[in-house]
Order: sequence, then C-alpha cells, then structure tokens
Amino acid sequence: MAVPHRDNTNLAYDLSRFDSTAREQRERERAEEEKQRRQIRIAPHSVSKTGSVFKIFSVTVVLFAALCAVNWSSTAKDDMARKVTQQQALLESAQDDNALLQSKLDSKVNISYIEQYATENLGMEKVASAQKKYISVNTEDLIEVDEDASEGFFGSIKKWFSDTLEFLGF
Repeated sequence: MAVPHRDNTNLAYDLSRFDSTAREQRERERAEEEKQRRQIRIAPHSVSKTGSVFKIFSVTVVLFAALCAVNWSSTAKDDMARKVTQQQALLESAQDDNALLQSKLDSKVNISYIEQYATENLGMEKVASAQKKYISVNTEDLIEVDEDASEGFFGSIKKWFSDTLEFLGF
C-alpha cells in the first residue's frame, strides 16, 4: 500500500509510519472510508415516506377481510363437497335397496309363484278343461241415463234431503 506523500512536512522520514497506534487509527479510517464507499447512498428527496397509521391499519383490515373471505369460501366448498358425498352414498344405498325389492317383486309376480300360493295357502285347484262351460248372452247394448244428474245443484240438494228422510224412516 502506498502512503500518500505529504508535502507539508520537511522531515526526511515520517516517523508516524512506525507508530502502531497511529497506524491502527489510519487503518480504521481507511476501513470506514471503504465502508462508506461501498454503502449505497439514497438522496433525501427520493426516500419513500412511510404511510400514516390509518393507511397501515386500513390495509391490514382489508387484507384480513380478504383472508377471511377466502377461508369462508373454502369452508363452504368443503361443506358442499361433504354433502354431495353423503347424498351420493344415500343414492347408492337406495339404488341397492331398489334392486333388491325389484327382484323380490319379480319373484312374487311370477305365475308359478301365484299358482303355488293359490294351491298351498288358499286351497284352490287348477281348473280342468271339463269344468269349463261357455255360455252366450244375447242382450242388446243399452245406455241408461241418470235423470237426477240432469237436475243440477238444486236437484242434488233435493235428492240428499229425500235420502236423509228415507234413512230416518219418514
């Protein structure tokens, strides 16, 4: 390291170079100068000013509200997903029960089961061909009209009153 030459002295040798305390002080000064050179300096007019307490509080409240909203929506989604899962399980159970009941119904509606039930429980027998008799009925197709229906509202009241008297025995 080169020591700067001082022109204001007329001594042939600078004895302060050999003095340890002076040397340590010079090294500290050099270290501080180096530190200051490395340090980033910010102009006073460009330093950002900190916000007011109200602004900081407002931003904090808004961030907290946003966090709560996200938490609430996540909880709502989880609840709905759980309900959907429960309903799907109920649907699957109901479909299994339906298939079981449908198979039981199919087995009970079977003709052979009905014939077996009729013979064993009701004591019925199957009809033999000798027991069948066919008859023919010769009647005309008739249409009968109820005269009471054509009388209307007052006719129905009159009919009800007459039926009540007849029931009472008058």
